[in-house]
Amino acid sequence: MKKTTLFCLISIFFVLSCKKDNNKPSTACGILTINVGVEIFTVDISTSWKSTLDTDDFKVIIFKNTGEIVNTYERAADMPDEIELEPAEYYIEAHSNNFQPVSFENPYYYGISENFSLDNEEHKVITVNCELANCAVSVAYSQNVQSDFTDYYTVVSNSDSTLIFDKDEIRFGYFDLKPLFIEAYLIYTLADSSVQTKLLTGSINTPQAKKHYEVRVDASVKNGTASVNIILDDITEYELIEITDGDTSNFQGKIGYGDLLITEIMYDPSAIPDAEGEWFEIYNNTISEIDIDSLVIKRDADIHVVNQEILIPAGDHYVLARSDNATSVLKYVYGSDLTLTNSGADLIIANFGTDGTNGSEIASVNYGLSGFPDPSGASLNLDSMNYNVESAKTGTSWCASTIVFDTGDLGTPGAVNSSCN
Repeated sequence: MKKTTLFCLISIFFVLSCKKDNNKPSTACGILTINVGVEIFTVDISTSWKSTLDTDDFKVIIFKNTGEIVNTYERAADMPDEIELEPAEYYIEAHSNNFQPVSFENPYYYGISENFSLDNEEHKVITVNCELANCAVSVAYSQNVQSDFTDYYTVVSNSDSTLIFDKDEIRFGYFDLKPLFIEAYLIYTLADSSVQTKLLTGSINTPQAKKHYEVRVDASVKNGTASVNIILDDITEYELIEITDGDTSNFQGKIGYGDLLITEIMYDPSAIPDAEGEWFEIYNNTISEIDIDSLVIKRDADIHVVNQEILIPAGDHYVLARSDNATSVLKYVYGSDLTLTNSGADLIIANFGTDGTNGSEIASVNYGLSGFPDPSGASLNLDSMNYNVESAKTGTSWCASTIVFDTGDLGTPGAVNSSCN
């Protein structure tokens, strides 16, 4: 999809002076020029809203560096040519004065200058560059949806409010930068004339300013599969989240990169043999429940595919173990398909892919790299302050567990990790 970047700049000149009182000596002041600019980040779906943005309508506020408001102008176009200011340190804010937490066709722009000082009889040029401060969401429905379903719509919401994208909606929804929840309702009629609704869900956990997220809804009544694709429209970034309620054996991209983390690894137990006591722990790093059915576990050349429905709530830990004796907590047993070598290995969790070996990576840890602890009788513990997909790859983010669990070894299987400090 074509990306268009527009730049619009207006210049507003302020002559800063102090009123002369015939009975008092005059005080010299400086001259300030304020440039209010707008960078428009959009997608070339519709150009109708671009013409509605007018920097003349921007609100401009001048602050002292202490946070005290000196002057406020509801419209930039209405500012007088001369403004009285004393020499001091200032900063300037400007925004499009249309903020709403959730709204169609409502891009909100905001900018703030750096702190600057204005001395007697000094002339300064200050630029306030305003950029898109919320994110845009659009929804598109596949040909399968249009053909197979009699009606369909998508609800996108955050903690403030909700927008409904019906089947003919082409407008952008603009959202404040809070987690977004997506529900696609697909309605179809069975042969017995009963009406059914298929619900697909997704989320955008950390929406970013200046980003456009396109939600692509694809489903088919014929084969029973369905997915929601969320595509981040940006030059350097790409985000894809797919959810299915059908056969997962040929499904790719089910869980996004970083949605699950590997947070604890017991590769060298002491209380019981390795063949019984090895386990590792994963963590749901999203705000939604995740089903790990058909998730692939790889340890170098060894592969195991999870073969049952396991629902991990948002923010919860879950254990995958070599045997049922590894720990008494709730767990999935992968058996002899995998061994966690004491010398280190590249442990990977991934989506299924077309044959179980080529699915997209969700998370990985090579615990044999330099910097990782090398404990015996204790698990490797990811610092609870470093629960993100990149930190989890770094040895300095890990330490040896110090808490005794049910086998007599040290670890926190299925529970919140300890801090490594």
